[in-house]
Amino acid sequence: MDKVLIIGAGRMGIRHLQGVLQVKEIREVTILDINQGALTAAKDVAAGDNRVKYCAVEQFIPQPVDICIIASTAGNRKISHELASKCHCKFIMIEKPLGQSYEEVEELVSYFGAFSFTTVVNLNMRLYKPVIKLKQDLLAYPQFYGEKVITLNTGTLGIGCNGIHYMDFMFFILNANRAEIVAAEVDDEIIPSGRGVEFCDFGGWSIVKYYNDENLLAKVFFSMSSKSTVFGGWEIVAPCGRIIIDEIAQKRINVLRKEDSQMPLNRYAADYLPYTEEPFVAPFLGDLTAQWVTELLKGNNVLPRINESLKAHRLMFNWLAYSKNYNKIFPIT
Repeated sequence: MDKVLIIGAGRMGIRHLQGVLQVKEIREVTILDINQGALTAAKDVAAGDNRVKYCAVEQFIPQPVDICIIASTAGNRKISHELASKCHCKFIMIEKPLGQSYEEVEELVSYFGAFSFTTVVNLNMRLYKPVIKLKQDLLAYPQFYGEKVITLNTGTLGIGCNGIHYMDFMFFILNANRAEIVAAEVDDEIIPSGRGVEFCDFGGWSIVKYYNDENLLAKVFFSMSSKSTVFGGWEIVAPCGRIIIDEIAQKRINVLRKEDSQMPLNRYAADYLPYTEEPFVAPFLGDLTAQWVTELLKGNNVLPRINESLKAHRLMFNWLAYSKNYNKIFPIT
């Protein structure tokens, strides 16, 4: 398994290219784009690595490859998917979101279900080492047992661009299998997209209950303002513990009540230990691609399969449906 095809040479495609080239077992990489300027930029990044081939999409002749990474815009996903399927891949990774409506996402999931290859979605926060440790700690520390209240307060990250990552993050760390929106709004102001005037994103807030079957695990308040440039943080409040995560400062602060405390629930702040701090470092996105490819070479897939991403996509589009100005189809990418 040593040939890789990357469809899309924009910002995400280049990050994937950088990651794939870290894996010495990869013998050949072909990167495609409709824009010659993007291919030229990719050549600069690859710095003469002779494993890489560059080709315009319309000139590409499908050929067998082992891994395909689809980093094209959401509006062109169906064309990219059809091209990838002609290359007889063993594994396909698709950038999120899969489409610009939930109906389109369901259609793509059904479409890929007919093929023998494995299709995964790049919901890569699941691969962050600090996120994996956070999940383990929530399960291991008795102070965190029970229903939680979690908040995210941040700026123009976009419900479509980054919001879906955070919604999936919550499914992952809580071991949740379903979610319901209690209340929500979508801001009237749109967020411009760096990928072109035909795209945009959205801000707003939502209150979401996360469940495992009928067991309520957490109430989560997402605030992603379209009027702020702040990159905010997380706070997890459990019955006897609190975790504060600052992604910019790359740190996590833990506040725990003594495990053997006999104080009742109404004695707030009683028997708490001194704060502790630990790093919460987000890796370079290309490193996560390298990690995924390396694990595939060992026979392990560490990203969620396409059908597993449905619950995060459903939650995202249910939130976007509160928009007063858009209906069903949202020009996200």
